[in-house]
Amino acid sequence: MEREKLNLEEAVGSAVKRTANEALEGTQRLGERTSELLGDAGESFRQSLPGGAKIAEAADAVSRGVKQTADYLQHEGVSGIVEDLEVLIRRYPLQTLLLGVGCGYLLSRFRPD
Repeated sequence: MEREKLNLEEAVGSAVKRTANEALEGTQRLGERTSELLGDAGESFRQSLPGGAKIAEAADAVSRGVKQTADYLQHEGVSGIVEDLEVLIRRYPLQTLLLGVGCGYLLSRFRPD
């Protein structure tokens, strides 16, 4: 009886680990794809704007920002981003709470009645 219980626990634990690994791999693939799309979008944005010194500077700044975001996402992955968010939330709990309340308020204002 005890041996069957241990085998069942091992089987359940193995299934949970396998499911968690599959979910993590799917999330990482999604992060990589998002990174690629961000990089492509930044480059397309930069190329689609007409000439002009001010517009070109703005386009380059936006393109660099998108490229940096894409590189960060590709380098850190989803688990790295979650860890960074945890650090920020622990470091700035009140600001995080206020940001969440503010975002919730804004989302409620734009919700169709």
